[in-house]
Amino acid sequence: MQTSIRRWAARGAAGFCLAFAAFQLALALGAPFGEIAWGGSAPVLAGPIRWASAAAAIYLLVAAGLMAARAGDWGRRLPRWLPLACNIVLALQLALNTLANLAAKTGGERYGMGAASAVGCGLCLVA
Repeated sequence: MQTSIRRWAARGAAGFCLAFAAFQLALALGAPFGEIAWGGSAPVLAGPIRWASAAAAIYLLVAAGLMAARAGDWGRRLPRWLPLACNIVLALQLALNTLANLAAKTGGERYGMGAASAVGCGLCLVA
């Protein structure tokens, strides 16, 4: 039973990463969601920050794949430490991200993104 909960939490974390990869890609392409990301300085991100969003999208896609491997859905030939290491790094990153979001000036970033990153962190901790 406990293994099943961990497996579903890892799948949830993978889905979380996929959703936020799509969000970061939208930001990189110029979607007007910048007020809830990257400090909320402008609705449409400036060029250098768009590149950072593109890099974040790639990182999140890799993390989604490794969390799916952690769930046992694929990658059975991967060394066991790789998905576990990703799980730990992602949990730590999301914990720090939650703290940063809660300290943000905009309500959308503070409450919306803060809550979202807390959920993602919780999924990683359970996985």
